[in-house]
Amino acid sequence: MPTILQLSDLHVEPRGRLAFGRCDSAGLLESIRPWLVQAAEKVDAVVVTGDIGCDGNEDAYRIVKDVFTGLSVPVRMIPGNHDRRVGIEAVLGDFIEGRLEAVPGRQDQLLDIEGARIVLLDTLQPGKHWGEVPDAVLDRLEVLLDEAAAQAKPAIVFTHHTPLHCGMGVMDEDFGNRKRFLSILAKHPSVRLATGHMHRAIVQSAGATLIATAPSVACPIAIDLTPKGGDEFRLETPGFALHHWKAEPEGVAAGWTTFFGLIPVQTSFAGPFRFKDVVNPTE
Repeated sequence: MPTILQLSDLHVEPRGRLAFGRCDSAGLLESIRPWLVQAAEKVDAVVVTGDIGCDGNEDAYRIVKDVFTGLSVPVRMIPGNHDRRVGIEAVLGDFIEGRLEAVPGRQDQLLDIEGARIVLLDTLQPGKHWGEVPDAVLDRLEVLLDEAAAQAKPAIVFTHHTPLHCGMGVMDEDFGNRKRFLSILAKHPSVRLATGHMHRAIVQSAGATLIATAPSVACPIAIDLTPKGGDEFRLETPGFALHHWKAEPEGVAAGWTTFFGLIPVQTSFAGPFRFKDVVNPTE
């Protein structure tokens, strides 16, 4: 049965620079390498869902490359709003394969592994904090999910941004083509949507579609369900999501189970701190 490890929101800065003025995200990522090597041996793929860096710095991406190179399973990455596609192409291109090519220059991907279809959608809009999936990409997604259904093959879709609101006002933003995206997923209720961006483990539903948001590796957001909530973080333990397709007893449909966990490294739990000097690259 296929199992996929999801990491999100690494926010890596070059060595010597603190993410948002507080978090040694480069040191944090390097510290999880021993755990990551062991974890990869127990899964079929590793997916990183965006905000790989803080501002698209290529020196930061080189640290990421060192940490993820040499794992025993395929690794795929998609950008978030703090990334630059050109920097990812230059440094992390080995982790971008199976492009959908629906829209030139984007990093949408398809990874078929034994027992599952993995679709990775690039939701980056340069210069904006919120995400979008263009119609041409959704056309391709619709075909890919229909094909998987016809083959009785489990499918899971990964994005950085989530199309739903969660109640933390600062993070509850627009999502381009939200209605059509959710309508395509609604045709395939067994498909799990796995997202990042929110820096917290969150489970939501849109009709029959379940949406699992992975916790962040760096800078977990302080949960605050007010209009101003979502603009502060703590130096808490980094987290991950694990998506596992499993069979059920006779008469019960098979489906995805998502686990959330913590990566065993030392953190201070200091905070909350404001997100400062935030950059959403314009290229």
